Formats: sequence, structure tokens, C-alpha cells
Amino acid sequence: MRLLGDRVSRRTAWRIAREYGWETIFDAGYLAVRTLQADALITIDRELGLKAEGIVPLAPLDALSSA
Repeated sequence: MRLLGDRVSRRTAWRIAREYGWETIFDAGYLAVRTLQADALITIDRELGLKAEGIVPLAPLDALSSA
């Protein structure tokens, strides 16, 4: 996964966090990278999955082994 070392990723994470009223960009960082790469999010973190709904597509864990 690309890290938030570049300006575009960071700016996108801040935009997501502001739009959804989140106090930090921690979760928004994962969603920013998925948004910028046009990828689905695969997570076992239920809370992150709930936050991601409507922002990025979600994929099941077994999608990793079927690729």
C-alpha cells in the first residue's frame, strides 16, 4: 500500500476526514489511497469497513486469494 508521504494522498485524506467530521486522518488515509488508486478496500476492521461505505468499494477478504 502506498503511504501518505505525498501531497495528493494527504490532501485527499484531509478532504475525506473533513467531509465526514473525523478528528484525525488515520482511517481517511486508507480510504484516500484506495480512492486515488481506484481500488476496493479489503479490511477485517469492522469500524473501518463501516466508515468506508459510500466512499470506496468494499471487497471480501477471500478476494485476495482469488486474484
